[in-house]
Amino acid sequence: REIFMPALSSTMTEGKIVSWAAAEGDRVAKGDAVVVVESDKADMDVETFYDGIVAVVLVPAGESAPVGAPIALLAESEEDVALAVAQAQALSSGQPQQEAPALSDAAASPPPPAAPVAAAPAPVAAGTKGVATPQAKKLAKQHRVDLAKVTGTGQFGRITPADVEAAAGIQPKPKVAPTPAAAAPVAAASSVRAVPQAAVLPPVPGATVVPFTAMQAAVSKNMVESLSVPAFRVGYPILTDKLDALYEKVLHLES
Repeated sequence: REIFMPALSSTMTEGKIVSWAAAEGDRVAKGDAVVVVESDKADMDVETFYDGIVAVVLVPAGESAPVGAPIALLAESEEDVALAVAQAQALSSGQPQQEAPALSDAAASPPPPAAPVAAAPAPVAAGTKGVATPQAKKLAKQHRVDLAKVTGTGQFGRITPADVEAAAGIQPKPKVAPTPAAAAPVAAASSVRAVPQAAVLPPVPGATVVPFTAMQAAVSKNMVESLSVPAFRVGYPILTDKLDALYEKVLHLES
């Protein structure tokens, strides 16, 4: 079984292993705290949901892992420890886990039969009662066209506005081809300047570089993202003449 990096908050994307309460080879029970994880808000104990033996620690203390990634392997018995170690080596080498048979089965399976193409509805001959669209009825009334003499070419013999226009002898309007968008000039792309990289500060003698904690990294990320949020200022003119007069009146009453 795998012990995964839990999501300790709604904004947590990765966690840092502070310390392991259980070492490799220790037997743990369901509900025991096995690891301390540092999130973007606090350090919390993570419990195991199964009984077993901690076979392999995949993420040691001091390193980080994304939420949902396996951080340790749990064996159910002593005999399964070797199997868990082999599984850990496969995970570290990035080998696919028996995906070839599934792919071969998928390749061997025949393609699904093509869906039958529905035949186009035959047009209703003139002189039969066909259903006309509202727009077709409007055009027929406007051009004084008898719908009973119009052959419907629409779906299920429906009389369309084009059928009415054809019966009235009106030439259909030519379709205007959309104007292709002008290609962006190459000069505009070449005029874009590359963003200069941040200057590397020289090392300060006697200084020590301390990496961010998860909380500090979250604060830094939110502060940088706040720079991309536009700020709006709204003001309203307020006349306080009557309020000033009332203040003067009350001030005289108190004195």
